[in-house]
Amino acid sequence: MTDSADIGTQQCKLIENLQLRFALAQSSDQLQKLVTGLLVPLLDKLDTASAVVRPKVIALLSQINKKLKGHLEIKLPIDSIIETTFGKGAAGFSQGFRLMYIGMAIEVAEEQQLVAAIPHLLDGVCTRPVAQQTSLTTSLFAAILKGPELTEDQMRTFEFQAKDQRAAILVALARDLFLYNATQPKADGSQMPVSAGLSLERQKALTNNGKAPWASDGSALQTIKQRLIHIVGSGIAFPIEMPAHVHEQRLLALLCASCDPYFQHVADRGKDAIKRMCPVNYESDTFVSSVFGMFLGGADAGEAMGTRSPVNAAVRLKLLGYLNRSELATGSYQRWIRVVSESLFGTGSTVKLRQQGMSFLLWAINKAPTDQISQASPVLLQLIQKTLSEGATASAASSLSEDTLRGSAYVAYGTLARRVPVLALGSLEHLQTLFGAFTSENASTRLSVQEGLLAMLPAYGSQQQQRQSQRALNMLPEFLESQLESSVYQARYCALRYAISAFPFGNMNARWLCILGLADTKPEIQQLARSGLAIRPSTILYRSSELPALKDAILFICNKSRKIVDGSQQLAPESRAMASIANPRVYSSMLDFCRSLMLATGVAGIKQQRSEFAVDPADLEFVNSNSALSSELQQDSMHTALATLELSDPADSLTNRWLEIIGVVVQSLQLTDSTVLSKALMYLVEVVSLGPQQLALALFESRQQLLMRLDTHNANVQLYAAQALAVVHCVKLIEDARSASSAAWNDELAGQLGEFRAAATAPAQPKLLDKQQGSIIALGYISYGLLAATKTLNKSWTDLGLDRLGQTVSSIQAAIIDGLQLATESGTHPAIATAWCVAAGEVCRLGAFADTAESNKSVQAMAAAVNIVKGTSTPRVYDAALALLSDLALGNPSTASEVVELLLSAAGTVSKKQLDMHFKTGEALAKALGRFKCTLVKMGWVLPLDPSEVLGDDGVSANVAGINLLFEAVTTKLVRSANTQERQAAAIWTLTMVQSCPGLEALEPWLSKLHACLCMLLSDRSELTQEVASRALGLLYNLGDAALKEDMVYSLISLFGGGSRRPGADGNTADVQQALRRQIQSNEPLLKQDSLGQTPDGHSVNTTYKSILSLASDMQNPSLVYQFMQLATHTAMWNSRCGAAYGVANIIEQARGAIQPHMKSMIPKLYRYTFDPSPQTQTAMKSIWSALLGSGTARAAAASDSAMSDDDIPTTGANVVERYWDAIIEECLSSMGQREWKVRESGCNALASAVSGANPELVVPYLDRIWQMSFRALDDIKGSVREAGLKMCQSMATATVTWCTPSDASSAARNKQAQAIIASVVPFLVDAGVSSDAEDVRTFSMGLLLKLCRTSGRYLSPFVPAIIERLLESLSNMESQSANYLTFHAEGHGISPDQLESARLSAVKASPIMQGVETVLEYLTAESMEVLVPKLQNIIRHGLGLPARAGCARTVVILCVKKAELVRPFASALVKAISGSLTESSALQRQAWAAAIGYMAPMLSPGMFRNLLKHLEKVYFDKYEDDIRGVSGQVLEQLAQRCPERLCETPNGPGAASFALFGCSDAGEVVSTGFQSAWQEYTLGLGSKLVIEHLLELLRLPLAHIAADSWPHRVQSAKAIVDVARMVEREARSSAANKPSSPAAANVAALAQAVLPELAKASRGRVWPGKEHVVGALVKVCTVCADAVSTSEELRDTPSTVCDILLKEMKQGEIPYRREMVKHCSALVEGLDLDVYDQLSSTLLQLVEQYGALSAAPTVSSSHAMDIDDDDDEKALKRPQQLMLVAAAIKALQWALPKTRCLSANQAGQLARTLEDIAHTGVWNTRVASLECLAALLRHLAGASAACDRFAVDIATVLAAVRVCAAEGKYVSVRTAALDTLDAVLAAVAQLGADSRLSDWQRACQEALELFLKDPVPSIADRAKELAK
Repeated sequence: MTDSADIGTQQCKLIENLQLRFALAQSSDQLQKLVTGLLVPLLDKLDTASAVVRPKVIALLSQINKKLKGHLEIKLPIDSIIETTFGKGAAGFSQGFRLMYIGMAIEVAEEQQLVAAIPHLLDGVCTRPVAQQTSLTTSLFAAILKGPELTEDQMRTFEFQAKDQRAAILVALARDLFLYNATQPKADGSQMPVSAGLSLERQKALTNNGKAPWASDGSALQTIKQRLIHIVGSGIAFPIEMPAHVHEQRLLALLCASCDPYFQHVADRGKDAIKRMCPVNYESDTFVSSVFGMFLGGADAGEAMGTRSPVNAAVRLKLLGYLNRSELATGSYQRWIRVVSESLFGTGSTVKLRQQGMSFLLWAINKAPTDQISQASPVLLQLIQKTLSEGATASAASSLSEDTLRGSAYVAYGTLARRVPVLALGSLEHLQTLFGAFTSENASTRLSVQEGLLAMLPAYGSQQQQRQSQRALNMLPEFLESQLESSVYQARYCALRYAISAFPFGNMNARWLCILGLADTKPEIQQLARSGLAIRPSTILYRSSELPALKDAILFICNKSRKIVDGSQQLAPESRAMASIANPRVYSSMLDFCRSLMLATGVAGIKQQRSEFAVDPADLEFVNSNSALSSELQQDSMHTALATLELSDPADSLTNRWLEIIGVVVQSLQLTDSTVLSKALMYLVEVVSLGPQQLALALFESRQQLLMRLDTHNANVQLYAAQALAVVHCVKLIEDARSASSAAWNDELAGQLGEFRAAATAPAQPKLLDKQQGSIIALGYISYGLLAATKTLNKSWTDLGLDRLGQTVSSIQAAIIDGLQLATESGTHPAIATAWCVAAGEVCRLGAFADTAESNKSVQAMAAAVNIVKGTSTPRVYDAALALLSDLALGNPSTASEVVELLLSAAGTVSKKQLDMHFKTGEALAKALGRFKCTLVKMGWVLPLDPSEVLGDDGVSANVAGINLLFEAVTTKLVRSANTQERQAAAIWTLTMVQSCPGLEALEPWLSKLHACLCMLLSDRSELTQEVASRALGLLYNLGDAALKEDMVYSLISLFGGGSRRPGADGNTADVQQALRRQIQSNEPLLKQDSLGQTPDGHSVNTTYKSILSLASDMQNPSLVYQFMQLATHTAMWNSRCGAAYGVANIIEQARGAIQPHMKSMIPKLYRYTFDPSPQTQTAMKSIWSALLGSGTARAAAASDSAMSDDDIPTTGANVVERYWDAIIEECLSSMGQREWKVRESGCNALASAVSGANPELVVPYLDRIWQMSFRALDDIKGSVREAGLKMCQSMATATVTWCTPSDASSAARNKQAQAIIASVVPFLVDAGVSSDAEDVRTFSMGLLLKLCRTSGRYLSPFVPAIIERLLESLSNMESQSANYLTFHAEGHGISPDQLESARLSAVKASPIMQGVETVLEYLTAESMEVLVPKLQNIIRHGLGLPARAGCARTVVILCVKKAELVRPFASALVKAISGSLTESSALQRQAWAAAIGYMAPMLSPGMFRNLLKHLEKVYFDKYEDDIRGVSGQVLEQLAQRCPERLCETPNGPGAASFALFGCSDAGEVVSTGFQSAWQEYTLGLGSKLVIEHLLELLRLPLAHIAADSWPHRVQSAKAIVDVARMVEREARSSAANKPSSPAAANVAALAQAVLPELAKASRGRVWPGKEHVVGALVKVCTVCADAVSTSEELRDTPSTVCDILLKEMKQGEIPYRREMVKHCSALVEGLDLDVYDQLSSTLLQLVEQYGALSAAPTVSSSHAMDIDDDDDEKALKRPQQLMLVAAAIKALQWALPKTRCLSANQAGQLARTLEDIAHTGVWNTRVASLECLAALLRHLAGASAACDRFAVDIATVLAAVRVCAAEGKYVSVRTAALDTLDAVLAAVAQLGADSRLSDWQRACQEALELFLKDPVPSIADRAKELAK
């Protein structure tokens, strides 16, 4: 115990001794030594000291603290304190003292010590308790604030990568400080407001409870923020290898900095740092949680400093941008709903934040899990509705931003309903809301409403949801129909979309809405409605149950038409935009759909009835065509449908309902729309013709409606009405005859026919033309129907008891004959002539003129028809006459020969423009000769009777004699004719006969001859003849037997050059095959060049047939050549589906056994042929391909491939291409190089298809050849080959991009494969593609290269230099030609060169090429950088074109921003290259180079930086062009912005300060602007440091050039010196103590010593332009350095020297120069307070007197006045300058008045007289100057004359001048100066003693004062009142 006490006593004594030592320490050195050695041991002692000793230690530390407060220069041992502080635990009594001393040490520490302390302080913040963290945080920020801006090497010492916790705490503190905004302490002591994003506790910790400097000092806070951005944004301090969560927090911290609301520079640096950051994974849980935490506020994980408030709106806005890209953010709806709510309705929310919040809501609705969306849907719906309701209350003139917000809300509304269908299907409320918005919202928002509705649409497409919400769906059609009547077309469009998508096709309510939509005026709505009504062939064939039930459809439409039937509505006369059943367009569309449905139902019924039924889906287009029935399938379909209707409800025939629906149109008298009428009547004819006869009988009773339509002004309406009348009369007559009730026909019908005959034969009248035409047609058709009835009954009129009706019919026939005679006359109207021909044809068709008694009529009819055909009739009449001839031959076979002869004779007269007449003639011949064996005749039979029942078997058989006559003429005459038209007729008539009369036995004997003739026509010069012959040959081949077919094959081989011996005579076709193969495979052409003529596209037919023959040869079946020839046609008029139509597939199927041995050689060729340019050939080959290999894709991996031998025939096409891959690729590549363009084109197309989707392992071996041939095709001479080459290139591009796109799951094999592809493709594109001479190749290569840059990522790393070089060069090569043109013609288009350059550079920046450069730079490595730099240097030095050089400059800038570490080693080389290009002609490019240098400047070595500055000075002083010299200023501006600290470096050479200052004074505005900007950036923040530390540097260039040979440089130097003098003056004034020893005083002395002698020297000598600036600088420096001049022995005489210089200069030079000298003299006297009146007065008075007379009137003259002639222009121009000189001289006299003595009486009097004269006679400015000088003179004399008996100046004369000026009515300034002079006079008079003149002066003063009291100016009058008092 005693030992312990002794130790304590000893320690106490030791402490007391230390206290004494500290107390005795007086000097700073002594105290520094004690603190350095004892402070740390004392702190250590504090932890171990006993209770007795510890107070002593604390007392000593308090004593030390007091000492330190008085010696601020003492530096604490910060290194030792930190080492001992953080080397111990957080506990301990000394910890508080240690932290305190750390803070104190930081205040006085060196920069390196501060840098070293930062990582230790960060560790302390990480590990120490919360109580200590505040002190450590304050010390950390203080170290950052007081320390330097950290270099990269210093940041590396922080070792953030190894100690990520240290990095995380720095980022967290930085983020908090970025959120903090400095606030001043409140005067009442209340709590400071908490910054957004912080808690109160956290803010106190950041600001040391408001005591830290940055808590209230904005400048200090800005500095810390900038330095933290420098650290946090550095890729050196935070390498990419660090944990992802650190980079995530860095991004959020920098984001906070970029939104700084008070410091724009901080915000800009934050944004720039974000751009340089590595990408962050937005799907990271830590990142998303941090974003939500910042947005919503709350306590951080492990946070012990209270609850944070949410960040401000600007930060929230950017946070939402990240949330909008994260799907993970939508995983917790509790959080993102709060975010949305706060964004939309939170306190402080902005318009942009609300918009972004709504965007995030839409993102969340789309991406969030379904279960969460369902749970959150009520809240979300409430948010959306609230947003819309708030907007609804706003004014009508809402802003665009509000419209955007509301639009997004509508889209979210619809999307939410789609994700949660129960919202939409529960009721129509939401749908009504959105549709209602169309009327309440403006046009811009309606599009969003439409988008929202369409987004909701899928909710109605779910069948399960529909079953759950049937009630709402039942109400939906009615609601949608109401929307179709809306005036807003978007509402109508959406209603129609809902009708189509929300209901199945079988729903008639939805189809009804589509029908209504067809009446809309908008084409897009009409198109949509058509798509909703179109019946797909697949639905008919395979899903017929989805069609609307025909019965239900008929009943539905019938109910709709009831409104017309019952008279509640009437059809409108014409179609109009009206969604109603009363609209004829709607009604017509309703009929069309019902008829289409009937046809579809009929086809489906046939398919069910006939198991063998097969039809090409493309052949079912007639279902939706609404055209007349033109095939047996169509008629059978309609017949089946009508039968279905008849059987569906026997009690209530639905066919009657359908007839009723059609009848509404027919019966509507108001309807005048001929289109609707003709369509309805056509459907009516179909019903009565194909339906049950009861319909015709029912229609007979209402035939009056049909009779009324005969007067319509439309031929089709009349025709269909007449056909319907024919049917009903025929059926009715048969029915009545069989029931013996036909007696009424003699009266009623005979009378009616008589009326028709009377109307038909009446004289033609224009107004009755339609009635006459209808009557004629009705006569023909009704007679036709009646005659058919009699023939069916096989009874005469007498037998029927209808003699009168028979007589009437006979008279009608006679009238028709007469009418035909009339039709031949030229005066007959064409419509009437046509009607007579039609009527005669109908009567003749049934042989009415064939009887012997009527033979004369037949002859007459024939003669009339012949006359019409041979005459010059109109095409319509000609067609009718042809039809009449065919009907004559049809009804009377004996006339067929005459008809044939007639038409044969007319064949050669057809002109080239009337080729369709050949086809019409062919149809006429087919009908006349084939009769009812002809399909055309069958389709024209409208009666519901079997033709054989009417005409008998003989009446329907073909006319063999006529056929023989026709083909005899064709084979012997027409084919061999020299007339092209006759040869065409031969081919066309043959084709028409074969097509229209299939299976006609009479054709068989002629097949061989016809074949030979058609083969001859294959070589015809007419392309049409060739095509028709080719088509006919194929049809003929199918008609022959086996022997005939073999003969045809042999004859064709002979045609193509085969031998004379007939091969295959034994029945074996092997010889035929061999002969054909030899001929095809030979090198000689099949025929002589052009022997077969040319195809429409200009190529020989020889090549067309060669491919067909070749394929037939390969298939070992030459007979296939005929089928292939059917497919070889090119003419656009042929629409046949060749393969399916002519049975090629069946033929191939039969030939499978012969194909097997040749598969290997055939497959590649056949594959290529499937891509033949000819559509017909291509279709044929595809059919063969499908038949051989099966349907399906041509590529897939075949599991059974190994089990199949090479000779096996694949049963499916799935594995064919891969199985024969090498052979196919070789075939395609070789064909792409052939001479024939069709081969090249087919090879391109085939290769494109093969490569698309292929396994890359298969493609890689051929990659180089494929690209080479593809580019060759892309530059082909043939246009179609170029298009195929483009498709090939596009296919390869797509495949290449797919193969070379990296993914996270890429395997090593895939990566290796992708690298191999890139290694092959990229060099090819760079070397051969982008640099190609072919524009198409170059353009495509560039597009693919850019696409690879965007997608291939890391695979491109080895090729980055080559890619960048080529892309930059391409910027110029691929520039628009218009830009090159405007370069030379800009002025002619009103475009300045600068505008053109700006536009070109803007195009470069926005160019996809430049974007590709930016993208590929991301993958630049250190190795590739070494390769890239020389390429960039080459472009910089030698690049051609502005775009390439601009792109290179931009590339360098991007490299500096994104890859600074890679640029640093090469910065000097790049700057050196760029510096040589700074003087190029383009101003904007010079700016780009300057910016690039600015970015690289911080990376330059000191030596290189100095060399750069020297180069800039050289450019500036050596060049003469202002725009070139200005580039130096631009570079300096960039340097000042990017690295201002480097501009101050002048250790071994010139700095930039003097250069920047010197350039600011340049006379050229273009030049000085850049320097001024650079100077402002350079001086920002330097303050007094600039002048104190860099004075001599600032004066370097001005002093060097003040005496230069260049006068502009002298002027510039003078201006710069003046600027320096002003800075020195400001610094001297602001100095706290203006002592000679202070830095400011020293600068003043230095300025005077350095400048005054040089300026004085430069001011002497002759006058030169601008010399006044040098003299002015001399005066300015003298005034600024007045004290230094007065105290300097060397400079003491300078003022007198300057005064002498001024006196001398005032006497020489021009007037402006002398005036400037006078002004400088005034400034000198004013600034130095000199008494130089005696020296200056004589010169100044001389100037005043010399030029003062100029102010007098011209009549006034004096000995000193100049003789000024006002008419002399030169003198008149000089007069204002002379007057200003006078005013300046007077002002100088005023300033020269002595301050310490009084002027003599003579001096005062002389001056006063001169001034009085000027005041009397001068102009306003000289008057003002003289009056002011007079006032100053009076005040000067007043003090000295107070004791004198006599005043030195006669005040009376002064008052006289005052009165004269007071009376001046024009210039207020003159009167004001006069009043001021009067004030001086009054003051002087008041001080006078006993002067005898006093009373007179006082009276004169009063008089003058009276004048001023009357002045109209209130200010003058008021002041006069004050003087009067």
